[in-house]
Amino acid sequence: ETILEQIDNLSNIASEFSNFAVMPKAVNEMLCINDVLKSATALFSENEDIVINIELPDERIDVFADKNQVLRVFNNVIKNAIQAIPDDREGKIDIDLQLLDLRALIRVKDNGTGISENEKDKVFVPNFTTKSSGMGIGLAMCKNIVEGTGGFIWFESNEDVGTTFFIEFPTATKRL
Repeated sequence: ETILEQIDNLSNIASEFSNFAVMPKAVNEMLCINDVLKSATALFSENEDIVINIELPDERIDVFADKNQVLRVFNNVIKNAIQAIPDDREGKIDIDLQLLDLRALIRVKDNGTGISENEKDKVFVPNFTTKSSGMGIGLAMCKNIVEGTGGFIWFESNEDVGTTFFIEFPTATKRL
């Protein structure tokens, strides 16, 4: 009974923290998604245990979004990809950006442990985490940010093979 009481208490604290930690209002601007993605990737490229490959188009792809929030999304997804790779595996993360029908599509693919079938429905739920540290609000926050721009975020995963996250933003780039 005491354990259940403590779990309820911790759950309430987590919920209150989530309510308190509301994202700041987005300050949207025209930004080059290529540059933001390159900046996020550079932050993690110093990791010697992981090879990060990035493919960016020569063509500039602009989106109308909050630069700090988009950077937060990329940082979170890349960090999760790194953390999903077991210590005994040579880590590989492939990141690419494409322009598809006036939408910027970013893929972040890792060769980590993957997401189990019973966890797939919970990935974007606040306070859900499979890690021993963290609050479980990272991907819920990412979903909120991406959808706030009119975009989408989803993933495909195979256990012990890896996971690919897809992030799609509407663009301001016009096809010629």
